Amino acid sequence: MRFSRCRSAYLVVQLSAVAILISLPATTAPQSQPEPVPQSDTCTLDADGTAHVTRIVPLPGTISPEARKFLTRPAGLGLNPTVAEVRARMDAFRKGRVKEARKLYPVNVEEKTFGGVRCDLITPLAIPAENQHRVLINVHGGGFNSDSGSLVEGIPIANLCQTKVVSVYYRLAPEHPFPAAVDDTVAVYKDLLKTHEPKNVGLFGTSAGAILTAEVAARLKHDGL
Repeated sequence: MRFSRCRSAYLVVQLSAVAILISLPATTAPQSQPEPVPQSDTCTLDADGTAHVTRIVPLPGTISPEARKFLTRPAGLGLNPTVAEVRARMDAFRKGRVKEARKLYPVNVEEKTFGGVRCDLITPLAIPAENQHRVLINVHGGGFNSDSGSLVEGIPIANLCQTKVVSVYYRLAPEHPFPAAVDDTVAVYKDLLKTHEPKNVGLFGTSAGAILTAEVAARLKHDGL
């Protein structure tokens, strides 16, 4: 069963894959009137099986007043942004954070292709001898439909671990549904096996990338890789 966008502001703030949208200021487009927050649990099904689910999840009483105020403020894109709106906002967020990351964690970044998939090769300024033959694969977050941190996630790891990081720009939904992202990451891994021993290759991700990490690990085990 496929699920549509979440329609409850209370639910959205609980989901790590999209929680970043809550914290972004609305600066790029005029805002329309916010949609009313649903007040009850609902579930409707489209003819193609898509489920539209509302779940009211109240904020816990244990959080601070400051956290409560932050989490209940209106989302900049409203409850039902289009994919294009989400990607535009995420790209603006990501570019700003990349500048900050490169100042704090100096690295070299080079666009490369591995297994036919566009990637960024992030190389620390100094690599100790024991890490010369090691590489980490990063699969970014962003709810599988946008890129919330390909470089933002990879740059600090490369710098602090003094290890090369290959950040994968896997194909995104809804244009490329599951298992496209898995297929792309596996293709990158197979290409890296030409120059690295399996024991010297690591895989990590944040949010959607964390889910993808587990999916890819299961595929690699299934395929004997």
